[in-house]
Amino acid sequence: MNDLLDNSLKGKLKGLAYYQIIGGVLGICLTIWLLAQTGTITGLVIILFSVALGLYSFSIYSGQQLLKGNTKKGLRLSVINQILQTINFAISGFAYKYVAGLMLYVGIKYLDGLTFSFGFTCSTFHFNINDEEEITTASLNIVAIYLVYFIDKLNDEIEKRETLLKESEKIPIQE
Repeated sequence: MNDLLDNSLKGKLKGLAYYQIIGGVLGICLTIWLLAQTGTITGLVIILFSVALGLYSFSIYSGQQLLKGNTKKGLRLSVINQILQTINFAISGFAYKYVAGLMLYVGIKYLDGLTFSFGFTCSTFHFNINDEEEITTASLNIVAIYLVYFIDKLNDEIEKRETLLKESEKIPIQE
């Protein structure tokens, strides 16, 4: 597989890999710090922190697969990782936000009226079940959406190169 990749593609794959690894490591550090700040640790708190650590570990694993040369598997896992970061919401006390890396978001918020929001953050995890907050929000992570597109283009380029290589191997060499 690595024979197909020129330096440009290898550089893009490494950049994506390091982005996911760094985002996952920052997320794990943040999660451990938050756990240390938590006063009372209940079973639900342990479950939520375990989910956060699992998602950040998944981000690291996705990046590691790309660095190890498992390009197809790494790209497939990377798409899943980025899709999980694409949509964030809070509705009737239920909330979900997962970011491993950067988040540039655009969204809407409804409290006393509808307002648009725009902002930037880095690795974060927020998950609520039946919280009493009456806020409703929905946002899209522009960085994650772009990365899904970017990964799709990388996949297309790799598949095109594989096809060309297979076709060139079928053509008999004429002397």
